Amino acid sequence: MALVVALVIAVIIGAFQILGLDVAAIQVILQDPNLANALQYQGALLFAQLIFPYTFAISGAYAPLVALGVAGFIAGLISKSGIRMLVVSIITVAVFFLGYAMLSMGLALDAATLSALLQNIAIDVGVSFGLLFIPGIIGASLTSEDY
Repeated sequence: MALVVALVIAVIIGAFQILGLDVAAIQVILQDPNLANALQYQGALLFAQLIFPYTFAISGAYAPLVALGVAGFIAGLISKSGIRMLVVSIITVAVFFLGYAMLSMGLALDAATLSALLQNIAIDVGVSFGLLFIPGIIGASLTSEDY
């Protein structure tokens, strides 16, 4: 459940704050004759900012930091465990990375391409993980149950 919450919160905050979408912009996207291409473009932009938070923060865009931090904190409140939050953070970063790779480079990806991409953006992926995991641990410690 914490994994789903982390993904949904990061994407919702990302859609409204990172991409700057509002109801009118969403209606324009939904009326686009090439809906699949429009959604692929918006998804690639969103996942790029969620997987490159360090790079975007250096250039002055702080919304990805907030989206990942809030998603991690709320997921931590739900997970109630540091170990579960570790797993949630790893899977969430993997989903964002694969989403970015598939939406920006196409579906024809192989392991060598993904490995090369991951090596080039290792710092950004580490920052994404930290932005999910550290607030998640704080949230988990607030709601942890001792048995």
